Amino acid sequence: MKRDEGVVTIHKRDLHDAKLAFADFMKKSEECFNAHSRNNPSYYHGLSPSALEIVTRDILIEVAPSTPFRPEEIQLVSGHSFPDIMAGKYYGVEVKSTKENKWTSVGSSIVESTRNQYVEDIYMMFAKLGSKIPEFRFRPYQDCLSNIAVTHSPRYLIDMEIRDKNEKTIFEKINVPYKDFHNSEDKIELVRDYYISQARKEGKHEMPWWVGKKTIDAIENGEVPTIKLFNLLKPCEKDNLKAQMTILFPQVLLGDYSEAALWLCTHRYYLCLNVRDFFSAGGQYDLLNGKKLPIPYPAVLKKIKDIMPYIVKNLHSNQELEYLEFNPELYYSSNRLNTWLKQIIKVFNQYTYVYKRNSVQLSSLGVDILDFLMNPQNYNLQRSR
Repeated sequence: MKRDEGVVTIHKRDLHDAKLAFADFMKKSEECFNAHSRNNPSYYHGLSPSALEIVTRDILIEVAPSTPFRPEEIQLVSGHSFPDIMAGKYYGVEVKSTKENKWTSVGSSIVESTRNQYVEDIYMMFAKLGSKIPEFRFRPYQDCLSNIAVTHSPRYLIDMEIRDKNEKTIFEKINVPYKDFHNSEDKIELVRDYYISQARKEGKHEMPWWVGKKTIDAIENGEVPTIKLFNLLKPCEKDNLKAQMTILFPQVLLGDYSEAALWLCTHRYYLCLNVRDFFSAGGQYDLLNGKKLPIPYPAVLKKIKDIMPYIVKNLHSNQELEYLEFNPELYYSSNRLNTWLKQIIKVFNQYTYVYKRNSVQLSSLGVDILDFLMNPQNYNLQRSR
């Protein structure tokens, strides 16, 4: 490729040739960087992050004449946009380093809110300054991001040896190409779904606190999400959250509270030490509309009856709960209330409890669950004195 034809290539007339030219530019820059380091290792040992960005820019300018890229188009834009250095309009270099003798570090935010709108091909320039002679590597950006870490917000984990070790990048793990990922408006949701699905595959009851979009939005707006105590809420606020838990996690009625408790903390920022009491505390009720029941009803029937107005309101509301993440059947349903009622009837058909040391199946009591839930005003459950 001739030097005077380079502008044509870099300006995207032939994207394939342009990418090859940029890859060659990065390879030559790596060789140049390491040659300089071998000649003066002490200088590179002492580089600060900001000084390293300037040196990287200078190396690119030095190498550019042997490539189709123009030295005058190589600009340091660190602090203003991502990536740190632009080489023309469409190509960039992100600069990272570690003072340790390893090829790993914490990288940039996965949100990429300051990404240059035109850049299409990005390389990572990573400096390992802790080795006897500092070393430098240039790799395609998407090929050296191994995972997600958390500081004040979700950030990539850098591993410059991913391809050498034949391991997967984070994008290969979540099965979404980097280009699609950075163009997505649902980055947080994609990562959240991946980590939660991984936890479920491994049988873990865990939910990364940082993956809720609400958390990221708060951070982006300069707010600091804080965990509050659930018991300090007003009764109506508690009932609304109990309703949302019952909608998203019908299994709470069967005594499985783990995911609901994690959701309450990670997605609503409320810590509750007694989630179990929401659905099972209160013993049994042996009076229905003033009449003695031959076998008392379990507390869960009254608990869910009391919050049914909140459940119906939430299911009819345009406000989206985390349906796709936790109860996808509701997400795809055209009638969420009917779908949820079917789920609950199925749950109650499995429900058993103990009365006088005997196991009782709720389905054997002849309770019309559908009418009980949709017309709670018709059912007054009490305990005899």
